[in-house]
Amino acid sequence: MVRRKPSEPKTSSNRSRATVSPAVATPATGSNIRSMFDRIASDYDRFNAWASLGLHQHWRRTLLRRVPAGGRVLDIATGTGDVAFLAAQAGHAVIGLDFSERMLAKAKEKDKANKVRWMNGSADRLPFSDRSFDCITSAFALRNLRGCLEAVLKENFRVLRNGGKVVHMDFGRPTSAFSRWGHQVHLTFGVPLIGQWVCGERWPKGYLENTIREFYEPKQVTELLERAGFSNVRHTPLLFGVVQLFEGTKK
Repeated sequence: MVRRKPSEPKTSSNRSRATVSPAVATPATGSNIRSMFDRIASDYDRFNAWASLGLHQHWRRTLLRRVPAGGRVLDIATGTGDVAFLAAQAGHAVIGLDFSERMLAKAKEKDKANKVRWMNGSADRLPFSDRSFDCITSAFALRNLRGCLEAVLKENFRVLRNGGKVVHMDFGRPTSAFSRWGHQVHLTFGVPLIGQWVCGERWPKGYLENTIREFYEPKQVTELLERAGFSNVRHTPLLFGVVQLFEGTKK
């Protein structure tokens, strides 16, 4: 039986093109996205703190509570390493992988005790043998990997041991009218102002806002996880759906 691909996401950009600025193009290639993250690496942590209103670490700790105790953890698209650090503090053996060398340099600078092994690499071509890890995590990365997300999830499945688990978290779109209105106001006005204040000319105008508006619906992400081979797939909305947590198990 041929399995149907997930349909295109029902996003605000589908419903109303006017919500996406035509003057701003989302980086379409991996090299463009890598260059973008290289440019903002020095300001990344400060931007996250302000743009999330201080909630980003709370969300990451929520993710970590879903990681099985002990075992070997791979944090893909690790950025400046916040999830990797939390996992190491919880007693896991952790590898943090990212394709941006400057983001990794920032993570290494923060890792005074050398608790994490840092590696440069691409999430859709993981440099590890089959069944190498007990858990794979990511925070706010899936949108950036949308162009190769099926390959990324299949690689997750390949390098997980039987019984291993994926725990991925990313931004979503609230469903209730009031929370959706507040979310749109923050994306339209708050995020660009904070981005330009923190990053100046290096701020990638429109990128974050557009990738949130254009990303898959949660049900479509769970379908992709199932197609990659995962079982017991589920998603959990946080803060009225502003953030979505995805989980799956390799049996």
